[in-house]
Parts: sequence; C-alpha cells; structure tokens
Amino acid sequence: MTESVSVRVDGVEIPDEPLSQLALANYGHFTAMQIRAGRVRGLSLHLSRLKSAHAELYGTDIDTAQILERIREAAEDAPDSYLRITVFESDPGKVRVMTAVRPAVEPAAEGVRLLPVVYQRPVVHIKHVGSFGQLYFGRLARTRGFDDALLTTAGGGISETTTANIAFIDEDGTLVWPSAPSLYGITWQILDTALAEAGFKTRRRPVTLNDVSSFSGALVTNSVGVVSVSRIGSVIYNDDAPVHPIAAVYDSSPWDCI
Repeated sequence: MTESVSVRVDGVEIPDEPLSQLALANYGHFTAMQIRAGRVRGLSLHLSRLKSAHAELYGTDIDTAQILERIREAAEDAPDSYLRITVFESDPGKVRVMTAVRPAVEPAAEGVRLLPVVYQRPVVHIKHVGSFGQLYFGRLARTRGFDDALLTTAGGGISETTTANIAFIDEDGTLVWPSAPSLYGITWQILDTALAEAGFKTRRRPVTLNDVSSFSGALVTNSVGVVSVSRIGSVIYNDDAPVHPIAAVYDSSPWDCI
C-alpha cells in the first residue's frame, strides 16, 4: 500500500492522497483533446493511446469504458474546452483517472517560430507526465523571441517540438514527417488517414536542420490542429499557402460524439 503522505502548497494541505502521490512520483501518462459541442476528433485513438501506454508503464489492462465515463463527465460540464486526461496508479493495479479542463484553445493566427535545441524526450513514443525538459526548453525558446523549441538529435536530426509533431512540405506538395524518434500524435494519425483518402502524398524520412531551407513550408500538429511554421532558427518561411490545403483536410475530418 502507498504510505500516507502529507503535501502542502503555500501552507495549505492537499487532502487528496492519490493527487499527492502523483505530484511526488511524477510517473504516469496522459492524452489531451479539444472538445467542441461535446465532441472530439479521434476519440478511439485517444482511448487506444491510454490503453497501450498503461500496459507498457504498469503492466495493467485498463478499462477504457471507465476512462470514457470520466471524459463524458468532464465534457458535460465543459462542452467547449481543452481536456487533459492523466492516468496513473496509486497502488499496484489501482488505476486512477484525473481530468483537467481548461478553456478551449484555437489555432494560432500566425505561423509559429521554433528555436532548435538538442534534446530528445525519454520513452518518446509515450505521452508521459515527465515533461521537465520540454518545459525548460519551451521557456528558453520564449525568452529568446521564439514560440517553442524544436527538438533535435546531437547530429541535427529533427524529431518534434516540445508540444507538437512537425512536418515539412516538399516542392511537389508531398508532406514529409521526420523519421527521428517522436510521439505518433493523434492529429498526425488522423491526417495519415484523411490525407491518403484525399489523394495527398506523404512520406517519412530523415530531416535535418540543414534540410529545412529546401522545403516550401512546414507545419506543426497537436490537439489544437494544424498550424504553419514561419521560422526555424534563422530560416524563414514567408508563404504559408502550402500549409492551407493540409489544414483544410484536417478541418474537414469528422468529430466523434463523446
């Protein structure tokens, strides 16, 4: 059994022991989604993500119906919102589901500016709660006039940003996803299907910082949607037109009732 822990913030005790345990252990996983009118894109993909991640982190088969019920409860109170669902265990086999609701987030009106940094997330294929490196480098990027950090290998191989996947657009319109290890995001998964159905060409291959100037454009994807990239380091993309058709495909993808 988990030992009783007393946690205080600014002198005020946090009475919920599982929440205290999560704060101390920093071990768990999550998914994040945008809810509109009580609907979400890729609902089954979110549930599958949580199920597979939990099996790997804890060796436990979770009940996705229970998680779906927690999502429904949150959506009922906040039908237009940003929802984060964190799953962890307070004791072996004792699955806990924490939901956190924030105001809905819309895609940025302008292209994002990315500062390249050398950093790779541990256990990169899982969307886990150990986010110190991402937060640190994201903050560093903002202090230097950028919107986020672009994570790369020591050799300059591009993987992802601190909060999103990144893709590039070739001169012929092919969407190129970097093949360095990264999270296979839900929006990326939705786009893989939607773009194939719409006749767009996509591929995955190594992309380095030396390659970014050769592309006609770039974009980032996460729960907010598809947003163009206006700058990577000193490389500037002046025209976001190549991104528009891809964003339109995502915007036309279906919403699932929760």
